[in-house]
Amino acid sequence: MAPTAKTPSERDGLASLARLETALSALIRWSESKHIRLEVARRSGCDVSPSEMRLLEHFDLSGPMRVSDIAECMHIDISTVSLQLRQLRRKLLVDQSKDPRDRRVSLITITDDGRDAVRRTRRARCELLEKVFVQVEPDELEQAAAVLLRVQEHMLQGMADFMRSRD
Repeated sequence: MAPTAKTPSERDGLASLARLETALSALIRWSESKHIRLEVARRSGCDVSPSEMRLLEHFDLSGPMRVSDIAECMHIDISTVSLQLRQLRRKLLVDQSKDPRDRRVSLITITDDGRDAVRRTRRARCELLEKVFVQVEPDELEQAAAVLLRVQEHMLQGMADFMRSRD
């Protein structure tokens, strides 16, 4: 069966998605570059790996979770999550406690020190972004933030829909 021809609107949409993907990839490369990671660590005083910080940021938003739910939600192996959680517990950034509804289950919760680490890391990132975007008008930054937040919402909803479809 021959592929159907795309309408101009569909072609424009695909071109926009390609531009968005390129921009997001550049942003991720910048934020995950060794230089930026080291500078964020220096400014924040936080000695945590990027993967550990992702977990802390996740807990900061989601609240207490079971290890198995963390692994599923983050799409990583439970053994990897367990290793990262051990490091975070050792640094007193997360705490493990029994679920009051089912004492056989452990819940992981971010500590006050963990929340402070997230806050300091975000502040350090903002300081670096401020230098990068020094010549961008505040209203343009607000537009960019609004669009990226909508992209985030769509991605989270898409992931939730995908996970439901697998069940």
